[in-house]
Amino acid sequence: MNSAKKRFASYTALALVALGVFYITTPALNIHSQQFRFMLLILAIIVISIEISIDQNTFSNKKLKYGFLALPIILVTGIAIGNLVNGVFFRANDYAELIEVEERSFENDFPAMDDSSIPMMDRDTAQRLGDRRIGSMSELVSQFVPADTYTQINVDNEPYRVTPLQYTSFVRWLNNRSEGIPNYLKVDMVTGAVEVEDLDDNIMYSDSEMLNRNVHRHLRFRYPTKLFEDPSFEVDDAGHPYYIATTYENRFWFKQLEPTGLIILDAVTGETENYDLDEMPSWVDRVYSADLILQQLNYRGQYSDGFLNAQFGKRGVTRTTDGYNYIPMNDDVYLYTGVTSINNDASNIGFYLVNLRTKAAEFYPVTSADEVSAMDSAEGSLQQMRFQSTFPLLISLNDKPYYISSLKDDSGLVRSYALVDAQDYQRVITSDTVDGLIVQLNGGSTADGDGEGEGEDLDEIVEVDDDNLTLVSGQVENISQAVVSGNTIYYFMIDGSIYKADVTLNDTLPFVEEGQAVEGEVNGDNEFKLIILD
Repeated sequence: MNSAKKRFASYTALALVALGVFYITTPALNIHSQQFRFMLLILAIIVISIEISIDQNTFSNKKLKYGFLALPIILVTGIAIGNLVNGVFFRANDYAELIEVEERSFENDFPAMDDSSIPMMDRDTAQRLGDRRIGSMSELVSQFVPADTYTQINVDNEPYRVTPLQYTSFVRWLNNRSEGIPNYLKVDMVTGAVEVEDLDDNIMYSDSEMLNRNVHRHLRFRYPTKLFEDPSFEVDDAGHPYYIATTYENRFWFKQLEPTGLIILDAVTGETENYDLDEMPSWVDRVYSADLILQQLNYRGQYSDGFLNAQFGKRGVTRTTDGYNYIPMNDDVYLYTGVTSINNDASNIGFYLVNLRTKAAEFYPVTSADEVSAMDSAEGSLQQMRFQSTFPLLISLNDKPYYISSLKDDSGLVRSYALVDAQDYQRVITSDTVDGLIVQLNGGSTADGDGEGEGEDLDEIVEVDDDNLTLVSGQVENISQAVVSGNTIYYFMIDGSIYKADVTLNDTLPFVEEGQAVEGEVNGDNEFKLIILD
């Protein structure tokens, strides 16, 4: 075979392999894409190898030979030098200014959250609830499973996590791809209720599609040069499913991606539309990723006074705490994270609140315990139960900062809730409902259950008709305890009637004695839902 035929065969094979790799990996055809630059480098090396293997005489000329061999080296070296010059060492102040942060007053400016809409279901709990819901539906579970996305969004100003179903296997995809995916899940972040949303028209474009209807591949073929990462699943206020792909460009040479707009893909029809950031629909909640926001907040905390100060002087250097959460407010989703000194001293110097749709960022200078300390304190308040705390939310109650978190058992189910004073993390209130936490805070119960907290007396609390709760007060005539389903239950005789209380209601229940005054709220089964011990 002559050299011409060898080249034709080799480059034909290379072209087919390159197309196959492109179809599978779908990189942006853009020099600013790191994946695309890597593919170009590999292709250059393969082309040189082909030429050497076909005709050694091609490289008999030393200048030509060294020129070909030097091309990849020059390419890599040029990119490396460009990245160095545009890195934090030379452009520390530019990196620190990637995100603008406005300092606000917690007492005057921190948004108050409606007590009835505090989202206590974290992603793990939402996933467990969704899996259990689908597992009970035999007609779906044999063909579909929930995807792992569980995106937190607002629907009509209510917090939910949403995720589409996906095909359980390649065979199930073959059997169902012509009809598509009939449902998505919507998990109420407040109540934990899981809705299996039926669609008038099925989802035809999703992450679990194998060929051209795969979301990432479909978008790549329509926008071959656009830089975007994994699209997120969202629904509009009418419940119609979409995928949202944020588009990016590099701010510094080939470094530091920054959002420029977004592409909205209709998951039913496959239609797409490209928006600038100032033109996007108001129902879109997630434009900026949490990772990007945290990265830029840390750049700001580290490099505001230059690179050398960040490495050596460390004057005023801060970082975000090890964790974050989402707070729904004003029909948007905000990222919350604490701010601590670089010394990692288990305390916060304030909080960041960042709108994930607009990137508007606020800093609240409040000295407090960090989130991990609050989690430890919440777990310690019910130490005998061995509960694990979720990463807390920061909320404002009575113009003071509090951490609120769920307490889960070993199976991952929420068993209780904890409210921790952010500025005095040893003050903890626990209850089996969120409303119970708020009532205790405003009703006189302190964190350690001694009944000397601030607020109204219990007899001033309005009776909650919806739960059929009634007020009870008196002296304990007799007391005993029993273990029911792994929980310690205390039985009281008060004025000749028997009442019971779960140990999680108050840490001091094990120390109650006959003759001690008790008051609280009980349901129709004489179960205490709120108890205050004098």
